[in-house]
Amino acid sequence: MSSRPPVPVVPGAWPVAGHVPQLARRPLEFLKSLARYGDLVEIRLGTRSLYVATHPELARAMLVTNAHDFTRSSMVAKSLRFVGPILVATRDEPHLRQRRLMQPTFHRARLDSYVSSMAAAAEEVTASWSPGDVVAVAPAMTDVAVMTMTKSLFFSELGAEAEAVLRKVGNSILEGARIASLAPNLYRRLPISGNRFLPAVRTAITNTIEAYRADGRDHGDMLSMLMRAEDAAGNRLSDREICTEILGLAVAGIGGPAATATWALCELGRNPDIERRVHEELDTFVAGLPPTPQAVAQLTYTHQVVKETLRKYPGWAGMRRAVRATQLGEYTLPPGAEVIYSAYALQNDPRWYSDPERFDPDRWDSKQGGGKVSKGAWVPFSAGVYKCIGDAFAITETVTVIAVIASRWRLRPISGHSVREVTEATHVLPHKLRMTVEPRTAQRRQNAAV
Repeated sequence: MSSRPPVPVVPGAWPVAGHVPQLARRPLEFLKSLARYGDLVEIRLGTRSLYVATHPELARAMLVTNAHDFTRSSMVAKSLRFVGPILVATRDEPHLRQRRLMQPTFHRARLDSYVSSMAAAAEEVTASWSPGDVVAVAPAMTDVAVMTMTKSLFFSELGAEAEAVLRKVGNSILEGARIASLAPNLYRRLPISGNRFLPAVRTAITNTIEAYRADGRDHGDMLSMLMRAEDAAGNRLSDREICTEILGLAVAGIGGPAATATWALCELGRNPDIERRVHEELDTFVAGLPPTPQAVAQLTYTHQVVKETLRKYPGWAGMRRAVRATQLGEYTLPPGAEVIYSAYALQNDPRWYSDPERFDPDRWDSKQGGGKVSKGAWVPFSAGVYKCIGDAFAITETVTVIAVIASRWRLRPISGHSVREVTEATHVLPHKLRMTVEPRTAQRRQNAAV
């Protein structure tokens, strides 16, 4: 009986540091380069070995087919323990319990009730824009994401205190998550705003939960859903768990949608033909009014733009840990092995996507036979047991935000400014993207004159 082959080790490791310098300097390029060495490769972080699945079949096996052999990486739990045992950090049975209780909050049937909050957030943030303003796009979209989450959590005035506090410190909590992901063991000792604000945020959320309980009504918002969630055995989330999960939603529900909306606006600005088609669709179904759930559902091409944004600019790294000796492809991994998969590398690989560097929403046009990709090559929200619970919410949010902004404004690239991809925590962002805003009313007048 022949022995299993060893996992190929990626060359270029430095003494002591391993591949840390390559990851620190050019993480995206480094991860994309690894496929040339094999479907599963070994890299070194210092003296520690990690494995990287570079083939969709292996990524899918780890996330879905053989998911029982893997759990969340301990690094994820460490990076988010400053918030508490939130859904995106828990593992195994605690995760399954929390997921079952929280799932109704993100059920597709509930999405319609959140669209008005999403639209209102985009309108509020962009209300201060004036023609000719130069806007820092990523911070603006982060503000939109913070407001979307707070407005979706609390429909009632009873949530005004918690909403105001979360809006004020939402960016600080997100920044705290980013810092904690880099230095989980040092985070608590760092003099950063996230540490200072958390007690006040918890108090405001706890007060709101108590007010909702005293009121007794279902306000149709996320908080009401979390308070009424019940599993088959009649178990519910405690008030402390609800408070912690609201903080978790602030961490997990801001960075991703903000990054996606930022890139979508960037791509509309540098692709006039794509922008024109989005405008034509919006003029047909939205016509300058706040988008309704029915209108959002009809924005087929805008959905394709968002999906292509998620393909080209997804999160750059996810990780799982083997709970037992397991086989991945032709290789056997020991218990405790940490395995990385990169949605960014998989979704920008020419083996799975034709001309991946080109931003092409039509690749998702089902009428043209698009949208068919290898299983495991489409993982912007991960897959399997730990797939993002808010994937449909995030897509609907981004489509709605783009609909509001692109109905009223055109964001133009600044001449001479190159767009460089950078990593922040698990997200990919355009470095310091600034764009000039122009009102679409002027564009419509010009089109009418022609």
